[in-house]
Amino acid sequence: MIINSNYKNFIQPNFTANIMPKNCAEYIDNKLKYAKTADIFCHASSDEDSFNSAKAMYSYLESQGVKSRIIVSNGKECYDYNANKYNIIQASEVNENTKKADIALCVDFSATSRAVPNVMKYINSYGANVVGFDHHNNTDKITPNYNQITKSYAKTQELPKLDAKNFYIDSSAKSNCAIISRFFDAIGHKINREEGRSLLAGMIDDTSKDGFTKISKLGQIEVLDKTNDNGNTKTVMNNVLSKLNVFDKLNVLKHFSDKTKLTDKEIKFQETLKERTQYSKNGKFAYLEIQQGDEAWENLGRDTVRTKTVLGNYRKKMLEDKNLDAVAVFFPTNDENSYKMSILTRNDYAKQIINEIKSSTYPNLVAGGHDDRSGGSIESSDKRVCHNWVNLFVNAADKILA
Repeated sequence: MIINSNYKNFIQPNFTANIMPKNCAEYIDNKLKYAKTADIFCHASSDEDSFNSAKAMYSYLESQGVKSRIIVSNGKECYDYNANKYNIIQASEVNENTKKADIALCVDFSATSRAVPNVMKYINSYGANVVGFDHHNNTDKITPNYNQITKSYAKTQELPKLDAKNFYIDSSAKSNCAIISRFFDAIGHKINREEGRSLLAGMIDDTSKDGFTKISKLGQIEVLDKTNDNGNTKTVMNNVLSKLNVFDKLNVLKHFSDKTKLTDKEIKFQETLKERTQYSKNGKFAYLEIQQGDEAWENLGRDTVRTKTVLGNYRKKMLEDKNLDAVAVFFPTNDENSYKMSILTRNDYAKQIINEIKSSTYPNLVAGGHDDRSGGSIESSDKRVCHNWVNLFVNAADKILA
């Protein structure tokens, strides 16, 4: 590694990406290493990026003698292939009687709205003993003690002078696993193959949603160069790929292949979605409302990784219509008292629609994510309540997309 002599608090990694300041990384690292136990929290409706960030940190903390557990929300199929290797508990199992660890680590979220209410209440009980990493730019921060790297840093390449704080956020990164990779680089931790597989899986999942990564039919991973890539995605991913052998890469690719291979029943369900689509008054917002008790949804097993793929394919396909600016799906989860939303939009309309709902009608809305794609949920199984919740998004979309 090459020390940058202009800034004593920074260390230049051996790859050219937005670096994590050494003092910030070591500050969080010391807080984690001096704890005997740690709770690692994923965001609500945990995805591959969140869970694999947690996996990589679990492995690292285990090597430092810190006993950890991972708290996730839904989406068990994201990690069935290695669930038995980790101390995993579901978010629904957390309550006031759950024994706290010495420190709480949040990965892939920094906003209170990105955690289910009972988990957020539990995180709050840790007081100042909360640290974390994120790549989302949200306003309702879990802690006031955070550093935030913005896209301006990526454009200017000037190293910001930052005090060391508990939470590190780089909104230029296209995945949280990229943040974890930079953290490891800054503290000089050489990742093992298991950590590398986790980081690669998380990066592929999030960057493929943004169109930065494609997997060919021959199983080749292609990372695209894009002019708006302020987070140096290709360089960061290639840095991780260089540490893995061909069998590690095939292991990750097989995992995604097994997850996303649709059954005949799922394909048939996917073909019916366009005819079930509804539209806002101005026609700019298309949405699919799957109500509690929907027979076809129940037969598919509700909220699985493959049904997520079906709904994801639907959103992307619908947004190819140039007359549409936003597409959302609303559906019951596997938790009988939970109803969920996922939205994909052009530009930053997802963020604008959510902010409109929070500012005008529903300040406690649990929703957030990226500017152009977000998720949210409500704790209810009442059809009327869920339908009224859907209408919040329809009305907000009519206003924002007017």
